This record gives sequence, C-alpha cells and structure tokens, in this order.
Amino acid sequence: MKRRNFLQMMAAAGLTAQAPLWAPKVQAAAPDRFLIVVNASGGWDPTSICDPKGLNQAYQDRSDRYEGSTNSVALDSNKTFGNIQWSAIPEGVSNDELVRQRINDQFDDFFTTHGDKLTVINGIDTGTNNHDTGNRFVWSGNDETGYPSLAAYFAASVAPTLPMAYISNGGYDFTDSLVARARASSAGFVSEVADPNSYYDDRGFHFRTANRGVDQYSHIEAAQRARIQRQLDSEPLPLRRKQLQQLFGIRNTDSNLAELTVRLEDLQANVLRDDHWNTNRANSLKSQAEVVVASMAAGLTASANLNFGGFDTHGNHDANAYPDLGDLLEGIHFMMVALQYAGIADRTTVVVGSDFGRTPYYNSGNGKDHWPVTSMLVLRPESSGGRVFGASTTEFLSQPVNLTTGQPDAAGEILTPQHVNRAIRNLMGVGSSSLADNYPLNVPDFRIFG
Repeated sequence: MKRRNFLQMMAAAGLTAQAPLWAPKVQAAAPDRFLIVVNASGGWDPTSICDPKGLNQAYQDRSDRYEGSTNSVALDSNKTFGNIQWSAIPEGVSNDELVRQRINDQFDDFFTTHGDKLTVINGIDTGTNNHDTGNRFVWSGNDETGYPSLAAYFAASVAPTLPMAYISNGGYDFTDSLVARARASSAGFVSEVADPNSYYDDRGFHFRTANRGVDQYSHIEAAQRARIQRQLDSEPLPLRRKQLQQLFGIRNTDSNLAELTVRLEDLQANVLRDDHWNTNRANSLKSQAEVVVASMAAGLTASANLNFGGFDTHGNHDANAYPDLGDLLEGIHFMMVALQYAGIADRTTVVVGSDFGRTPYYNSGNGKDHWPVTSMLVLRPESSGGRVFGASTTEFLSQPVNLTTGQPDAAGEILTPQHVNRAIRNLMGVGSSSLADNYPLNVPDFRIFG
C-alpha cells in the first residue's frame, strides 16, 4: 500500500500521527510509568461533583433560584470518603427516578471504589473565564501560548521516540514540536491501520489473512526490499544513496502496531463496557480508553489526552451537567478496570480537570455561567486515604491555603494551575527533566501529594 493511501486511511479512521516523513529507527524502551489526562470540556461545575456547597443561600442578591444557593440540593453527610465530599443528586436532574438513581450510583460507586487512590484538589484559581485560556492554563501551567500540555511534556521527557508516544483525543494538546501527537479517537479502525494489507472480502483482494495463512503481500515486500537494495548498491551519488537509505529505513521500521491490535482485541473481549457500570453509557469515553490502555500495554504510548464534552451548561444546568458528570465518572471507572486488566494500573496516574468552573448560583435559565475557580481529581497508584488539598469558601472563592496541609491559612497562598502542574510534574518524576528549564513553573512547591 502506498504511504499516501496509508495516511489517508489513518486520517479517515481518526488515527493520525504528526511526525516527520522519516526518522532513524530508534525503538525506545517502554516507559515504567504512564500519564492519562481526562479533559471535561466546556468548564465543569466542581460544586456539582467534588466541592459541593449545598443550599447555602450565599448569593440571594444575584439569583432568586433556590434562594441564591450554589446548589439545588443539600449536602449529604453520607456522601464522603476520607476527607472527600461529593454532591447529592438533585430532583431537577430528571423526572425519571431511575435516571436519578443511575446518576446517584455512578457518583457513589466512583468515589467509594476509587476514593482510596484519589486526591481532590479544590479551590484552584484559573484567573479566567475564557475557554481557550483556561484550557491552556489548567493543562500546561501557563496561561500564555507556547507551553506544551502536561501530557505532551511528560511523553517528551520519558519516551519521545515511541511510535505513538502521545495520544490525544482533544482538549489542550499543544506539543511545541517536542513529541509526535497521535490521534486515536476510535477503536474501530485500529486493526485496519495496524495491518493495512490484511484481507477484506468486500474489497475483492486477498493480500493477507488474519492468521497469515495466506500472505501474498510478504512477497511484494520482499521484492520491494530487493529492488531498493539493488538501487542502493548501484547508486554512485551520495545524496541519492542517503535518500534510498531513508526509504529503506521507513520500509523496515517496525511500529509494533500489530501488538496494539492484539492487546485491544483482548481488552475488548475481557473488559466489557456494559459491565462497568451501565448499558450504553459513556461509550465515547470508554472507546478512547480502550485504545489508550491497549497502546500503553503494548509499549507504544507514554501519555494520553481523553476528552469528554458537554459541560458548558449556561441553561438547565442540573438536567445537563449531572448526567454528563455521571457518565464521565463511569468512563473513568471503566478505564481504571481496563488498566488493571492490562497490568499497568500500578504504573498509571490519571488527572481529571476542566477549563474552569461555573458560577456558584443559577442564572434566569437555571443554568450556570463561567467562573474562574475549579477543581481537579488525581488518581494514582499510591493510597491517599481520600485526600483533599486546597479549599474554596462558602461563596466558592479560592482561599489561601497552607503549602503543606492544603488547609485554609491566611498566611498561605492561592492555589493556581501553575502550582498543580508543578506538583504533577514532580509526582511523575519529570519536574527536573531536561525540558524544565525551557518551560519553567517558578512557583512555590505545594505538597499536594503529601
């Protein structure tokens, strides 16, 4: 298959890579740890998930909805794990009690199942209500253009030459040309991309069967190699010889995509989407997770962005935000199960965040608008006991916090995405990598992870 046609197939499949035409055949060792970023696109509402305020009546001068309260449901003391408090589910989410129960179970099951590995970071001040700026600041630690995303920085630090070192399904994924960015939003075409010359009976050719019992294409590949070698042996011009050597390098580079196919098929057969937890929920996020986990298990990938949208809830906030938050948590849970099955959960850190937060009161359309304060979730292999670092006020404003404990402290500092990115870099062992001088985060160290 011609390279041009191969790239066209990759683009159509949603699996494309931004990389040079040729690079020397250097196969990097599989990384000993992995980073997955999950972006809740649009600006989620932390008070509807991990920093609830309940019926606080804090903004009666701003809204007559729920007497100016931040949430439309009271705090529930039963919804805690360690120091983590999560939101109850308002009746306004749906008239269907079964729907409300499903979302309630998604919330409860996520926090009780994963609470021991979870660190909730509250009261993060992004200083913006602009989507692009917030997305960039949260995921790079810099509100100005030019810094690579957290996941790109990590992949470039530990394994930049892997075939699909950094997979992105959207969100802020700027790389500053440090590492190739692969698009892998769907599992449906991975097998075809991994072996584009396999047999498809509806196409009328029979180059290669799945079990390689028929492999006509191997003869074509051998003939191509022999022809290039003859040309190389007889070429007197140095530049032409170099170009032929590069072509030979391309033809002989083993991307190990076939191993991705094997891992993906195994994962899909043994970690069923509908078993974790509901039928036909969060399929987009689960599909992204399948490819990312399989690629990491195959030794092809160091980091990834997963993207799940729908959180820009300017109208009917409860009815729109809570179902999507429940599905977000279900998709992350599915990914954690897949990581466990693949044998890499003990080496993988998952970071969940969004552009910014939503107003701590409802507008006239029962929606919530943009607000600079947000939260992030970090799931890591080590036990946290249900740790919460950072805090917001009753009015959902960022509070100065102690750098070590994360508790409110008038002598402390306001937590920003710059501090969080610095802490995650250090957590992942890349805080002092060779890239740090080019992309410095010159802020004090918050002991977010103890």
